[in-house]
Amino acid sequence: MSTSTGNRTDGRRSIFNSQTWHSSSVPAAFTLIELLVVIAIIGVLVGLLLPAVQQARESARRISCQANIKQQALACHNYLDSKNAFPPGQKHQLSASDPSKYFSCGNGSAPAGYNPWYSDTRSWIIEILPFMEHATEYAELDVSKDPSKVPNKAVIQTAFAFAACPTNPVQNITSIFGGITHYGGAAGLTNWHCFRTAHGNKDDGIFYGVEADANAGGCKEKDVTDGLSKTVLLCEKLGYTPTDYDPLQGGFTKCLTRNVPPTNTDWYWDFKGNNYGALTLMANGPNTVQADKGKASSSPYSFHPGGLSVAYADGAAQFLNETIDIGVWNAIANKADGSPLSP
Repeated sequence: MSTSTGNRTDGRRSIFNSQTWHSSSVPAAFTLIELLVVIAIIGVLVGLLLPAVQQARESARRISCQANIKQQALACHNYLDSKNAFPPGQKHQLSASDPSKYFSCGNGSAPAGYNPWYSDTRSWIIEILPFMEHATEYAELDVSKDPSKVPNKAVIQTAFAFAACPTNPVQNITSIFGGITHYGGAAGLTNWHCFRTAHGNKDDGIFYGVEADANAGGCKEKDVTDGLSKTVLLCEKLGYTPTDYDPLQGGFTKCLTRNVPPTNTDWYWDFKGNNYGALTLMANGPNTVQADKGKASSSPYSFHPGGLSVAYADGAAQFLNETIDIGVWNAIANKADGSPLSP
């Protein structure tokens, strides 16, 4: 009896254990509520991580941008060491009708083979090419010919990587006038052209126009009486004029990338160097909307949140907050105003 009962008991235990194991091996299905909760948690995690990823990417782009502007500043210093002057904003050819004037000022009398609104192929950014590992391209230039003609056209329309800020949404566009750059030589507060004559002011920013036959021609170190470390040499800028520009808009973030054609005759070219050329017009402070459409391309501007990159005349680079005091900004924009202010 006891043995039989024990056997039956063992048998029941065996059956029970088998059933228990079988039922536990079958996974339970998610209910709809549980699935929605999981999806919601994943969504929250993505929402938390995405800004951090975007911030990390922008941080990398800002570092790259600052490296670009510092590299250009060092190239300007190499030019200074080589020729005892900083590169000029632009090289000007003399007028055909009046040798005391320069035809790119718009008097309509260019020498044979030149367009009256063109000057020379050599803006400061072209002049530093030999110091930016682009000596081959510089050697191809023929400054006795119009900038839009062979062989100059190919050089000035080259999309040099060092000239583009990776945060700027418009990249690799050119016009018949040349490529764009998102960096400009600081032209000061009132030198709104790089012309040597009517609008140029050699006592303003570091960059201004010079005669085409001037060997170095640009600003000399002794002319920067405010100090190289307190004078902006290069500054980020928009680089082109948006086609659907709206001066009442709080910024360019919505209109920048719409309807910007790959080629046209609008004012967003830079490398050739005439008119606004490869300059930054420092008036009005950083990241403000420039009400004058013609000057928007050369306004101090960047797409980095909160500020923009500058390089000083001593070669140092810095990210300046867009809320910088306008008095300090104006002081570092000019090279000889006697102001000791610096950020």
